[in-house]
Amino acid sequence: MAIYDARKPAERQTLVDDAFGASVPGVSNPLLPSVSIPGGPLSRRLEQARITATHDDLPGVGVTVAYLLKRYPRLSETFILHEMLTLERLGAHLHVYSEMNPAERVTHPDINRLHAPVTYLPPVTAQGFLPLLKAHARLLRQKPRRYLTTLWWAFRRRDPLASLKHFTRAGWLGAELQRAGVQRLHAHFAHGPAATAYYVSQLYDIPFSFTGHAKDIYTTPQEHIAERIHAARFVVTCTEFNVRYLASLGEPETAQKIHRIYHGVDLSRFSPRAEPAPQPDARALSAPPLILAVGRLVEKKGLSYLVEACALLRERGISFRCQIIGGGPLRDSLREQIAQAGLAELITLEPPCPQEELVARYQEAAVVTLPCVELENGDRDGIPNVLVEAMAMGVPVVSTSISGIPELITHQRTGMLVPPRDVESLASALIMLLNKPYLRERLGREGARFVHENFDMTCNTRQLIELFQQGE
Repeated sequence: MAIYDARKPAERQTLVDDAFGASVPGVSNPLLPSVSIPGGPLSRRLEQARITATHDDLPGVGVTVAYLLKRYPRLSETFILHEMLTLERLGAHLHVYSEMNPAERVTHPDINRLHAPVTYLPPVTAQGFLPLLKAHARLLRQKPRRYLTTLWWAFRRRDPLASLKHFTRAGWLGAELQRAGVQRLHAHFAHGPAATAYYVSQLYDIPFSFTGHAKDIYTTPQEHIAERIHAARFVVTCTEFNVRYLASLGEPETAQKIHRIYHGVDLSRFSPRAEPAPQPDARALSAPPLILAVGRLVEKKGLSYLVEACALLRERGISFRCQIIGGGPLRDSLREQIAQAGLAELITLEPPCPQEELVARYQEAAVVTLPCVELENGDRDGIPNVLVEAMAMGVPVVSTSISGIPELITHQRTGMLVPPRDVESLASALIMLLNKPYLRERLGREGARFVHENFDMTCNTRQLIELFQQGE
């Protein structure tokens, strides 16, 4: 099977070795190290390397792609926004189609940088009935046999109501793509958006591809995923763990379509301090070290186990404070758990915030943790972007040995791994990092090196452009 290796050219490897192999003479908060770099600040040298490695006549020029998303914009899916921004910066032309508008109260300011127009599909309700009806009536007149065959196929699916909804959206979307002259459709997520893209290809002969992430892969019926892989021009996913699972669903020749491209991060934004931070005041020096967790407040993030681990830290006389940043359905239950454990003065629940604010939180943290778990229905994370961002900034991380996380974290080399749902091991790892500044420094430095070698947004997005250009 084809698996892309996200490593950099030799000149970028030399740069990273220079930057992260350097001595670490100072501290930044004072819990995190600053990075001493021969020849100048890290950000300037990385930017120069990025220019050298990526601006080969803007490789995306001539690439026009329609991006199909389930909801846009979503703060928890900022990685998709940054992928699209990088595609545009590399010369690609995009048009975003979203099945729904999430109408979130907090949005990322970078959405204003996206040049691509955004079109919301008509809702599959009475409100969207007329435009949907017109598109389907026109298609039925033009291609009656193809239309009725595809409709019958959708009707016979395991969940016919959901399939018919995707079919209905596809009838309208395909007409819009034809009108715009777009001949590439890329869906993010293997469930609804990829299903809609599949029906677009069946109805209109427009080639499609899709990116699978985590929950969408493991909670969608396997036969549906296999069908979409077979029909797609190519499939991207963000971990080798996912590649192996997806490849197992089809024939060997189908597996050749599956490519691993890690989610990248903007290394100009998420990067260790190039120079020592200003000397903190006495109040900051006396503050207990911060344990930071960022993510949606859902079961698979394992945040209830973090609360239990914090109770053990308190029992063992460890000085700390903990912030959990995010929104979601478990906010009330987590707040109740914190209160019942008598931890309200040590653990705070903070609302979601954009990345600009997260950068400051990462700089303040002694350790970032996300004790992820796999649920009974198969739902799990792939590689949480929060961990990648924290590591890129030189913050040591603690997580669990599930899914693709061990591809990011090598235990006691680039971070700490503990078994899922193991509160004692989680508490022990946190205590070890809080009590050993030299260990925080080493893991932070090695974690940053690894992320800068493998998770550069620009370099990884170039691989996606190459896939879009194949078969032209």
